Amino acid sequence: MWSRFRALPQTLCFYEPFGERLAHVSPKRLERDTAHGWDSRHPPLESPYRAEYEPLLRRFLRGVPGYRETFAVASYFPRDGARREIAYLARLLDHARGRGAAPVLGFSRSLGRAAALKAALGGYHIVLRRDARQQWLSCRSYRESGAEPYFELCHFLILALAEADSPPGRLAASLGLPRAPRRARGFKRQLQALHAALSPWSDERSYQAFIAVYLLSQAAAAPAADVLLDVDRLGESAPYRAGVSARILTDSGLAVDFSDARTPRRDETDAAVDFQAVEADIRARLIECGADLAGDVAACGPTAAALIQ
Repeated sequence: MWSRFRALPQTLCFYEPFGERLAHVSPKRLERDTAHGWDSRHPPLESPYRAEYEPLLRRFLRGVPGYRETFAVASYFPRDGARREIAYLARLLDHARGRGAAPVLGFSRSLGRAAALKAALGGYHIVLRRDARQQWLSCRSYRESGAEPYFELCHFLILALAEADSPPGRLAASLGLPRAPRRARGFKRQLQALHAALSPWSDERSYQAFIAVYLLSQAAAAPAADVLLDVDRLGESAPYRAGVSARILTDSGLAVDFSDARTPRRDETDAAVDFQAVEADIRARLIECGADLAGDVAACGPTAAALIQ
């Protein structure tokens, strides 16, 4: 999605503005960070992921100004209205507009903060939805192949770092998940410490954490969405792709081409998980923990009602 907006001449597209790499990025690191540098499963890119940040970098100092490492996952479910995140994102928007471009922010960790961001910054918000089980199977596949289980760990860490008296914090406690270690400072150390505390984990335990974050995220973001977009249908249906492009053109004036979109599917029976049972259990636990899931629109399973609205 982000790369399709990036292909337009009138946009300036920032990749994952909350990604932890921005805390230590330098021009050399930025140049090395490409779709070929890891098992990304992403289409080829004409320039590195974060090339748009390079003009913002300061000489002899690493990191994007205004970015804090806590933006990655520690404040995923904000308690302070995302004040620091809003100030930082406003600088990115101003930078793009100062260059006469339409700013586009391609997030993977904004859903829990979507309402606060829209209230403060306005904009046109496209919330992506993918079959939760397929998304988790994709995350799990890295562990199954022997690679670092980064994506699974991120969902564990979001819950581990949530405020203890918040719905995600209470849910983490009800599942017996460890709190993030206090002595481990910084995203990388926290991830390593949590890995050591949890490993090895079962597929069921992993899906419990994933679907909890997924349900909370979608419920929080849906009310802020100008468009709810079904990623699975985007990859499977040419008429749907055309409809999405037409809707975005009408609303934003941007002619985005999704004709090459494809969404691979994995076999759910490969995992030792009773998906329906876990989803029902986590939904019940979240409600018991005080979560408001009213914004969730049948977000689980292959029949997710994630249609353009």
